Amino acid sequence: MAHAPIRAVDRLFDIVEAIQVRNGAGVSELADALDMPKSTIHGHLATLRDRGYLEQDETNDYHLSLQFLTLGGAVRQQRTIYGHVEPLLAELAEETGESVNYVVESQGKLVFVGSVSGKDGIRTEVDIGFTTDLHTTPEGKLTLAHLPETRRAAIIDQIEFPIDNSVGRAAFTAELEAIREQGFTHGNETIIKNVTTIAAPVIDNQDRFYGTVVVAGPSLRFTEERLENVTETLRYKIGKLNIDLSYEGTRPVTENQVRTARPSQ
Repeated sequence: MAHAPIRAVDRLFDIVEAIQVRNGAGVSELADALDMPKSTIHGHLATLRDRGYLEQDETNDYHLSLQFLTLGGAVRQQRTIYGHVEPLLAELAEETGESVNYVVESQGKLVFVGSVSGKDGIRTEVDIGFTTDLHTTPEGKLTLAHLPETRRAAIIDQIEFPIDNSVGRAAFTAELEAIREQGFTHGNETIIKNVTTIAAPVIDNQDRFYGTVVVAGPSLRFTEERLENVTETLRYKIGKLNIDLSYEGTRPVTENQVRTARPSQ
């Protein structure tokens, strides 16, 4: 049964997102941008500040505080196996010299939850928390291909076909099956132009899929030989992680250790 949205909560998150996009804002700027009364804006800002989620600078503009990092970091540990994957990202970044990312599916989107840059790694605006549609990138398609069948079908149901005016549902589903069978993917139809990615899934021996590790670098660097070498390295490293996960019986759940500061009564 659908429920009507709570207007006050909607407004609060509109304010938080507006501050994030602007990298800080004042009461008047937010009131104009969101078409809200200044009194409403000020009330929400004061509450968030008192809870420790906002800070004010010398010009009295409001900025998001690192308290959000506490929440985000806890979610990453609770809902993913990032604690196991992070050392692997560092190893791959050192060995390949490229940027290495860990991505998962969340709410039907591809979400970047971890990144380590090698000595030659490229720097882009794609950062932790960045989201995109699963069907738009090679790593997204690989992630979608390895989701449980019911979950995969539900997400595909939300895609508007044909994709790019040419790819229908049947052809797209067949492509996913081919990707799943191959066990890895690569390509340059990525988020950033002129960047090639190589991706492989993290799966234990019980066929539980956890996420996807992605090596990314300038397309000019990825000759056919280097593409093959990096793919082999990536699959070997992930293979070792998959074995470790299988023996440990790891589940992507940890104890919640978030403690938020509440204002004194």
